[in-house]
Parts: sequence; C-alpha cells; structure tokens
Amino acid sequence: MKVFLLIMGIVCIVACVLSLLFSAFNQYAHRHVLDGSSELFQRLQRRSTIFLITGIVLALLGAACLIIRGRL
Repeated sequence: MKVFLLIMGIVCIVACVLSLLFSAFNQYAHRHVLDGSSELFQRLQRRSTIFLITGIVLALLGAACLIIRGRL
C-alpha cells in the first residue's frame, strides 16, 4: 500500500506540473496574441482556467497521497 501511494503521489505531482505549465502557456498566449478572433481569446482563457483548476486539484491529490503514505 505504501508503494502504491508513493507512485500515485508522484504521478499526480508530475501531472500537476504539466497541467500548470500548459495553463501558463495558454495564459501567456492569451496575453501576447495581437491579432486573433474573439473565439481564440475565449478558448485560450477557458483552457488556462481549466488547466489551472486541474493542476490545483492534482497537487492536492498528490499531497494527500504522500501525507497518507507518511502516516502509515
């Protein structure tokens, strides 16, 4: 059980980092695109928000797995 929680914690933390990087990339693109349609701006902002929330949830899940593992 300890090994499973460790692996799940690490996988969640790695997925969290990737999600937050993709969110940051979309936010950067949203702020630096000079000539784009309104659909493009909406899509970039929506993706940025979705991946930010996903990254936060994955970080909490990964931290919970590592904390539970530490208490076992």
